[in-house]
Amino acid sequence: MKSPRYLVLIGAGAALLGIGATLLGCASGFGSFGLLGSPFFLFDPALGSQNTPTGPNSTLTGSGGTVGGATGATDPCDEQQSRKFVRISMRNLNEVDNIHYFLILIAFVNGDQYPSGAVCVDDVSIYRSFGYEEVAEGDEFPIGNTCVTGPALVYFHENGNYRAADGSLASGIEPSRGTGATFDNFFTSAGALVPVPDRILFQNPGTGDGFDLKVAFTPNNPCTESVGVSQCGVDAFYYVDENDLPVGSTALGVGSSRRVPAEIQGTGCECRGSAEPFQVLAPSGTTASNAECNEFVRGGRIDYAFIRDDVTPPIPQLVWRVTDASGSVIHDFDDAANVSP
Repeated sequence: MKSPRYLVLIGAGAALLGIGATLLGCASGFGSFGLLGSPFFLFDPALGSQNTPTGPNSTLTGSGGTVGGATGATDPCDEQQSRKFVRISMRNLNEVDNIHYFLILIAFVNGDQYPSGAVCVDDVSIYRSFGYEEVAEGDEFPIGNTCVTGPALVYFHENGNYRAADGSLASGIEPSRGTGATFDNFFTSAGALVPVPDRILFQNPGTGDGFDLKVAFTPNNPCTESVGVSQCGVDAFYYVDENDLPVGSTALGVGSSRRVPAEIQGTGCECRGSAEPFQVLAPSGTTASNAECNEFVRGGRIDYAFIRDDVTPPIPQLVWRVTDASGSVIHDFDDAANVSP
């Protein structure tokens, strides 16, 4: 299923994508984006995230409608075991640059607070065993520009560290070799089996190895402070050399190592014209014919491919292919990226 793209290419010196008072749209089944008080105040009850784009060159944007995952969810405790997971692979198709990415998965525990939450309370231990960190009911978990309110679970892959203690790549992928892609050491070509999240977010919280790379503002605590920058303009991943130093583009110049959610296929920023940096879990029963452009499905698979093709008009630099449990394609790689399955 294809939807119109709303791409904003953001590099060094480019304007951040702002948020205006006309922005509508549901963040998923767990809360809606609404405007409270100031026309430039954005609050998502599910995440507790706040966004106050008061900087220069802010641009009004808004699409209205539903961003996805809002209705029709089956009790996750009634789901088949295979549908409690999603398989994820990642590859780098760039022959020159390494990738340093920051993957955050957010899952809400089904119950009174999150009636459409993906996690059966009896399955919390499965998430913890995978590496999700549990956020107790009523607690708040700040990560980057995002504040997650419990009961929930948060997974931050390798804490964003480019290399592991043994020197191997952790949240990094080497350049492709010749015509073949290079796959991530964890999210391999076979795909890693991941307890299904409600939201997938690529975002650099500015910790660990990501500290020196980060450009966009990160509050000390997004649970208590305004974010101050559009969620579409935060740092998501970088092109780097083998020493994790930023690598610019011949086409775009210095600072173009940085990529943002507006340049990732399947985010609300890219395909919905909203300030939604997430990719979201579709309601149970969603098929290829009715899936929203930013949705993935239970029991299916997501294949991510990093590219580098700085063209005009711009195209997504991280593309995805989403299939269901039967292998039927929900979303294919963006045609402009010219990526084969």
